[in-house]
Amino acid sequence: MNSKGLNIRVVADTQEDIFIDFSISKKCNFSDIHHFLISKFNLNKLELSSFYYSNDSWDKGEEITLMNMNFEDENNIKFMDMVFLKDAYKEGHLKFLYVNDFLNMNIFYLEILKEIEIEDGEKINILHQLGKYETNNQILDEEIVLDDKKDEIDDILNEYNEDDFNKFEELDEDLY
Repeated sequence: MNSKGLNIRVVADTQEDIFIDFSISKKCNFSDIHHFLISKFNLNKLELSSFYYSNDSWDKGEEITLMNMNFEDENNIKFMDMVFLKDAYKEGHLKFLYVNDFLNMNIFYLEILKEIEIEDGEKINILHQLGKYETNNQILDEEIVLDDKKDEIDDILNEYNEDDFNKFEELDEDLY
């Protein structure tokens, strides 16, 4: 028995071409896509994330949030686990922005390519994948480890030798 699904392309906002095409059941919600993106792009699952409805110009529209951060107007907030793909697709939404880690701004562009038939029980299936995504934190961490680790250790070991005050006696704290 088959059910309805969608083919979606996710493109990372990077200099290199990095994307994943996947099929997903229309019964899934945006929380399912969020967890898929966290695992496939090696993102920090502890960081806040949001989807945004978008248009052909990739403008940021209404937010679909992971958790409630706006305590004033709870009635109009859309949460990832409450918004289903079938509803967004039926409303004509085909493009979405996904932002993970609002300090480092890991941004992804999602586009629904077409409606398809999928096997019952199939949730998410990768169709194509190109490139490896590295977050800004991962790139910085690698540079720090490679460049500064040896220098940092050498600085600590040579700290005593570079002390200009080692010729002076310690001050007597009782005098003050």
